[in-house]
This record gives sequence, C-alpha cells and structure tokens, in this order.
Amino acid sequence: MLFAQEAEPDSLPSWKQERKLGVLINQSSFDNWLAGGVNSFSGTLNFDYDLAYQNEKWNWTTTLDAALGYAKNMGDDYFNKTEDQLEINTILLRKSERDINFSSSFNLKTQNAPGNNFIEQEGDIERVKTSGFFSPAYMRLGVGIAFKKDDLIALQFNPLNARLIVVDQMFTRNLAAGETFFGVAADKTTRWEAGASFALQSKRTIAKNVVLSNNLSLVANYLEEFKNIDLDFTSTLNMKVNEYLSAMLEVQFLYDDNALADLQFRQVFGLAVSLPF
Repeated sequence: MLFAQEAEPDSLPSWKQERKLGVLINQSSFDNWLAGGVNSFSGTLNFDYDLAYQNEKWNWTTTLDAALGYAKNMGDDYFNKTEDQLEINTILLRKSERDINFSSSFNLKTQNAPGNNFIEQEGDIERVKTSGFFSPAYMRLGVGIAFKKDDLIALQFNPLNARLIVVDQMFTRNLAAGETFFGVAADKTTRWEAGASFALQSKRTIAKNVVLSNNLSLVANYLEEFKNIDLDFTSTLNMKVNEYLSAMLEVQFLYDDNALADLQFRQVFGLAVSLPF
C-alpha cells in the first residue's frame, strides 16, 4: 500500500512568465498653419519578458526590458534615435521565514543600435558614430541580501559586487593620452570594477488603472573614486485605457562620471498599444 501526503500549494515548484509587446507612436503634420510647426513622426517598440521560478527553498526571477525608438522631422536626412535600451536582471534568493534573505544578482545593460552625433560642416550633415551594440555594455554580479514584499517592492544590497564594462576597440583606438571611453582606457576593450551596489524596484497603484513603477540602481567603486556613485533612476507612469491601449509617461535620470560628469535626463510621453501574449 502507498500513502501520499498532500503538498501545500506554495511548496510546489512553480513557473510564472509574462510577455508584453508595446508600440508607442507619435505623429504631427501641418499645412498652412500660421502658428508654425514641423511635420514629424516617431515610433518606439518595447518588449518586456518576466520569468519567475520558486520552490520550497529558492526564488529565482529574471526580467528582460528592451526598447528601440526613432524619430524623423521633415527635411532631416537621418532618423534620430529617441530610445534604446536592452537590460537583463536576474536575482536568485534563498528563502527563509523572514522577509530579508541571502541573494545573488546579475545585471546586463547595453543598447540595441549604434548611437550617432550629427555635425554640420559647410552645409552638409555628417553622422559620427559614438556608440554601438555592446559598446558600452555593463555587466554586474554581486552577492548580498534582498528584501521582497510580494510583487510591490524589492530591495537588493550587495556589499560584494564586481562590474565589467565592455566596449569595441574601434572606440578606444585613437583616444588621446588620459582620455577614456566610458571609463575604458586607450586600446583597451574592458574595465573591471569592484564595489557595492543597491537596487530598488517598486510598483504601486495610485488610482484605478494608473500604476507607478520605479527602478533605482546605485553602484560605488571600491578601487577608485568611491564617493562618485553611479545612479540610474527610471520612473514610469502607466495609465491604462483598456486591455490594449494605454498612455505612458517615463522619466529617467542617469549619472556615470566615466561617461559624462553631469546628470543626464530623458523623458518620453505617448499613447501605447500593448499586446500581451
């Protein structure tokens, strides 16, 4: 005879995934409009993928966020990039009876397409390549502690953290003495850093069909300029109209003195078509 004990639902291994494809479009046109204006078109493609696994002892979550957008004004020779992001976050957490647990995390952040500067010379526009896919790419691996409360808020603090910056050698080949490309020295392709990191992810419903999401990342380098903390903060407000239509407002603040010793700012607003599948 065989006897089996019924398992509690929470103790069973389980997988959970969510995928969403979004299209953000802005367009304006003018004809005999005395107030003036420039015909323009812009579009952004977003892809989000969330994967989670948990059993009695472990919780593993991975997220992929990708976005690429371009805009073109009438009369311009080139499309201008308005958004470019490719980021993967994965967190492995050892469960306990407390909300604070030991964890390990990995982060990869880069871009999908080349970045360019447009320089006007003698009436012509010259396009100069300033970055590319995996140039730069930031990879970070750390161990520490994590706090997670449902899907509403998650914190990770890694006192032991290694970061690798990767670039294509074409961007460092002709650097002047003492000059760097995103912190990578002349004729090099990588830069290693060791330090500490802090990350926060939160999601809050502030009104019916209105959700505010925040992502904060702080990284300090033990090896040099410890006080110069790299900051990346993104806040997104999603206002859902129905299952497929929503309005989105996103702002981002970025500081990385290896790239630019000043605060960078980006803002995007538009109407989005979201396709969950």
